[in-house]
Amino acid sequence: MLTIWKGRLNLALLLALCLMGESLDMDELSAQLHLDTGYALMQQGLFEQAEAEFNVALEYQEDCHAALLGLGMIYRACSSWDRAEGHFWEFIMRSPDDHRGYFELASLYMETGRPDSALIMADSAFLRAPMNPEIWMLNGRSGLATGDTLVAERWFARCTHSAGNVGLEATIYLADIYRLTQRGADAREILLPVAASGYSPALWSLSRVYLDWGDYMRAVDAIENYLMLSPDGPYADSAYLVLESLAESGEYIAPD
Repeated sequence: MLTIWKGRLNLALLLALCLMGESLDMDELSAQLHLDTGYALMQQGLFEQAEAEFNVALEYQEDCHAALLGLGMIYRACSSWDRAEGHFWEFIMRSPDDHRGYFELASLYMETGRPDSALIMADSAFLRAPMNPEIWMLNGRSGLATGDTLVAERWFARCTHSAGNVGLEATIYLADIYRLTQRGADAREILLPVAASGYSPALWSLSRVYLDWGDYMRAVDAIENYLMLSPDGPYADSAYLVLESLAESGEYIAPD
């Protein structure tokens, strides 16, 4: 089934590329074909097949720089950190004005516990793509990891106006900064509308604000709503532990 799918994709891509103009030679067309196939396979998690496609693209065209980026992304996904870093650096050297190399390298540095290096790369990505919310988010996370909460706060505040997951995740990060810097009321203000929209992490974050205040009734309500929406969510174990602790202290009586 995969072979049939790849064959159809290859044919469709080849036809599309041919329509782009006759100025492209066949090696360039073939490289582009394998490059696009590689990215399509990578998005499906078929890393070995994608790796093969990227390498074939480079065989057809040595300056197919996007194939280097793709290989780096595959190796990063497979936790082959040194190989990934090498490919990202090679991509940066060949395409210094493309923000993607800096972004991917910053993400790798964050994953491998090098936030200072991540912050440098994230800033380089921002200089090349200043309107990209994902880059703002990466700058915020990198700043937070280095302990610079003031810089992180500015980046996350900018991200909260973005649509989709970036805006939602940034709100949680920003609320955590507010809470940890004794601005619980500000944290609650930005969390309430997000929690009301059904974004479960906001409920967990909101419960922590109420716990800080000793408002156990509203804290428990937020936790129970979180568990209802995300019973197997990333904070579920912590949420159950909090409920057990409150029950043992007499602050919360679990339902029968």
